[in-house]
Amino acid sequence: MKRLTKGNPLSGIMKAVIMLPALLMVSTLNAEVTQQDADMQNVRNGMNKVLKSGEITSITPSAVDGLYEVMVGPQLYYVTADGKHLLNGKLFNIEKREDLTTPKISKAKAVYIESIGEDNMVIFAPKEYKHTITVFTDIDCGYCRKLHEEMKDYNDLGIRVRYMMYPRAGIGSESFQKAVSVLCADDRNEAMTLSKAGEEIPLKNCENPVRDHFQLGQLLGVNGTPAIFLQNGDMLPGYVPAQKMSSILNQMDMELASRNGAKSQ
Repeated sequence: MKRLTKGNPLSGIMKAVIMLPALLMVSTLNAEVTQQDADMQNVRNGMNKVLKSGEITSITPSAVDGLYEVMVGPQLYYVTADGKHLLNGKLFNIEKREDLTTPKISKAKAVYIESIGEDNMVIFAPKEYKHTITVFTDIDCGYCRKLHEEMKDYNDLGIRVRYMMYPRAGIGSESFQKAVSVLCADDRNEAMTLSKAGEEIPLKNCENPVRDHFQLGQLLGVNGTPAIFLQNGDMLPGYVPAQKMSSILNQMDMELASRNGAKSQ
């Protein structure tokens, strides 16, 4: 006859005690996710009441409890969890004295610039380069021409220059047509250089990105030319001499290396 043995009645209790914290943790996490989903819907509803143009591209919790980051294209807003209050400005970490807003806006701008694609730009590049800048330019802009006169200096300093068109007179203007002719030329670089020198180039039309360049420039806050964007999305308005630009870029490299070194320690 097989002997039956009774299990330890405490074993079941112990398992329950051990599992209880895990179950409570899962329950808490689920509650937090559910609350966050509700908050984000409140934020979306509230934002849509005041949004006149553009679309919400992301909603994420900010560094402040109860405050959410709302990206609308390359613009960043802060909205309370109940969707009733909106802040339009910069958020700072006081202890670290750190701007929490600008880097995120710049990053979004860099993504928008890259979405155009280099095939739709006019690029002046040395064989080897350390940095890339993107310049919104107007063929008829005096300081844009001054910048272009230093193209060899830029390239010699290891800076690759990508041009996008921003005819300040607007779509359909004479400057707009000049930009189209450059983008439609067999040799875009030569056409750009000739145009910047004030020479006439053959009038050409083709499927081109000039309108997209101009509209993107408006979205990114360009209101004058040249407007120079660095690889991290930061904008430098106006003409910057090649040597000064090189110093700015090298300084940024050193600061980035210093921050990365501090994080790894």
